[in-house]
Amino acid sequence: MPSAPSRILLLALALGLGASARAQLPALSVELQGDFLPPFADAPKVRWELALKTSSAGRREGSLGVSAPGLRAEVAVETDAGFSSGAWRIGAAEVEPGPWLALLAPQLAPALVGAEVTGTMRLSGEGTMLQGQPAGRIAVEWRDGAARHTAQGWALEGVAFAGDFAFDAAAKTWASVAPAKLTVRTIATNRFGARNLVLRVQLDEKLVARVAEATVEIAGGEITAAPFVVPLVPPVIAVRLRLARIGLQDVVALVPTGLSEGRGRVDGELELGWSKALGLKIGAGHLLMTPDEPMVLRLAAAPGLLSASMPERFTLLPAWLGPVSRWFSPVNPGFADLVAIELGRTALTVDSLAVRLTPEGDARGRSARVIVSARPEIAGTSIGPVSFEIDVTGPLAYVLRLGVENGTTLKVR
Repeated sequence: MPSAPSRILLLALALGLGASARAQLPALSVELQGDFLPPFADAPKVRWELALKTSSAGRREGSLGVSAPGLRAEVAVETDAGFSSGAWRIGAAEVEPGPWLALLAPQLAPALVGAEVTGTMRLSGEGTMLQGQPAGRIAVEWRDGAARHTAQGWALEGVAFAGDFAFDAAAKTWASVAPAKLTVRTIATNRFGARNLVLRVQLDEKLVARVAEATVEIAGGEITAAPFVVPLVPPVIAVRLRLARIGLQDVVALVPTGLSEGRGRVDGELELGWSKALGLKIGAGHLLMTPDEPMVLRLAAAPGLLSASMPERFTLLPAWLGPVSRWFSPVNPGFADLVAIELGRTALTVDSLAVRLTPEGDARGRSARVIVSARPEIAGTSIGPVSFEIDVTGPLAYVLRLGVENGTTLKVR
């Protein structure tokens, strides 16, 4: 479908120079200018300048320039007298997305109301026209961009995008000539930070995006997506992520129950899905301890987690002996050490750690299971290796976002 500038230019050519294609007209030249007010609240006036020219042979040429705060574009068109064939070219076009996002977001993307965007997008392109319908290529480039939303607590810095697209208005098609590339230098949110996001996406004529590459550095490691497809109408995402050397401290921050501190790194895989109807959906996955780096865990305070199965004192004589029985009940030296571990006062050096996510529930109805084998970090305790499990039953998404609630239960043993 022709762009707004192209439609204005074609209409002016048709009306201003609408003589019969068979007529031999003298050369004509017309220049027009004016203001256009977009149909959005608080929109600025757009200044337009139109130049029209026809030759004695009937060739028609026109150029349209538009300008406004954050917008500048020039489009040139040349056709024969009957508009049966011609060519078009975008000579120069620059858009600052910030002011226009503020105008368009309330109608088109309410979630972005309040977002701030900086940087300049540049467009260029050229192509042909047949029976008044344009076709050709348009290149889009955005460098040194940034986006942030203070109220929602996120920010993107160092944003760059480059894409080359082909379209045909008559066939109503739009597709990538080559994979478009999006990079983001830093990502900041209230929950985590990341850097060096890279996306390479190819859009086909059916408006299906094929993601060939998706990587991001996070928590000192890297997350990579296996190639996946995203239909855009409506948008639905299903992706499998590979995690490599992710810092355990960030994993602990996402699961705010059971563990209070973690050091070390994990590898693993995780399935994620998203749709407008269902929102974020966490799929099956697993995490394993990275063996070449020491791992330390500190439990969130859980009285009785480990000590409930161990007596505080050893009973050597039957209780019916009364005071004599108590005199011969020595203190269990390991009890206090276990209490220190379960209350988070003593950290654990981890020998093995395995996390398995089964959001649909395993045979015992668990949506997540954590198995840990570890020993006290400090030397000189009476406790040797300890093993325990953390079982989660219920909606896993609530655990990762909000803690244990909304019908989710957690058992540690």
